[in-house]
Amino acid sequence: MRDLDASAVNKIVINDARSGTEIELYYRNPTTQEEVEYQTKLYKRKSNKLIMNPKIKLDLGLAILTGFREGDFGVKGKPISSDPESPNYYEDWKGLLARTASDIISTFATVVFEGARVASDTDVEVETVMEGDDILPLQTS
Repeated sequence: MRDLDASAVNKIVINDARSGTEIELYYRNPTTQEEVEYQTKLYKRKSNKLIMNPKIKLDLGLAILTGFREGDFGVKGKPISSDPESPNYYEDWKGLLARTASDIISTFATVVFEGARVASDTDVEVETVMEGDDILPLQTS
């Protein structure tokens, strides 16, 4: 069951390939306005191409992020915390994550803002198109 009450105590676990660990992040539910902003600003059209704006993932991911499990991040071998009550509290933890862990924040935003899936019996195959391959241009308005 999906609880529709607004909550600031949600938790998600991200597998960090760089450290080989699981990172636990805490977040509040995105507002409808943030959901719409994410969807409308993530891609921009330039001629016949869609250009992704990865900064929107970073900005909105940081906006809803409320903390992380103590010890999942560290500085110079010492664990840090996002909890102001902890002796390991790092005051600029969001700024630090924005500067040094944008991959985690981007993945986190993708899961939170795009995580819903539609169950289907049909498998979808994804094919990579290299630049210069014949592709159909997007229709212009």
